[in-house]
Amino acid sequence: MAKKLDAEILEADYDPGAWALAVQGLEDEPEGGARCIACFRFRLERTAAAAAREGFDSFATTLTVSPHKDAVAINLIGSEAAAGASYVESDFKKKDGFKRSVEMSKELGLYRQNYCGCKYSRMNYE
Repeated sequence: MAKKLDAEILEADYDPGAWALAVQGLEDEPEGGARCIACFRFRLERTAAAAAREGFDSFATTLTVSPHKDAVAINLIGSEAAAGASYVESDFKKKDGFKRSVEMSKELGLYRQNYCGCKYSRMNYE
């Protein structure tokens, strides 16, 4: 049985303009390339800043559940971004984590998209 954690979730503001600036010039990069690294850095730096501002002890990301995302790169960026709150390293795809996330999504009736959420990635699936 999984251990229940007492955790608070903080969602970052949605700022597509700032994100576009962060990946500017990388629009034609392949999936998993430099655009993804810039996106990870953008998201994790904002998350670290919000965690520190709100007085959180630590922060994490679910980005590592995807079999298409580089957990080593994500964890390195998260550790580098940590400022006032520690980064919790993860690789949620291990031990069938991705498969289990798909199963749980079906059980809970959750929407799952077939791209990372980036508008450039989405163009590959339309």
